[in-house]
Amino acid sequence: MKRSRVAIVEPSCPADHPDRGLQCQLALEPAFQQLAERAAESGWTEDEIAYALLELAGARLKSNSANRETERAIERARATR
Repeated sequence: MKRSRVAIVEPSCPADHPDRGLQCQLALEPAFQQLAERAAESGWTEDEIAYALLELAGARLKSNSANRETERAIERARATR
C-alpha cells in the first residue's frame, strides 16, 4: 500500500528562539508517527522501533558533532597558513 508523504512544517521562529526545539518536535511528530506505524505493520515491536529510533538519533547527533569538530579543525588550519 502506497502512503502519502507527510508534510513537515517549516520553522517559524529564529534558530535561537527558546521554543525552537519544541516547534521542531511538533513539526516532526506526524512523520515520526507514520514511520513508527509503518515499522509496526512490517512486524517490528513498539520497543524495537523506539530503541532503533533512539539509536539512529544518537548516531546522528554524534555524526553532527564530529562534522562540526572537523569543520572547526579545518578553519583553524586555514587560519594558521
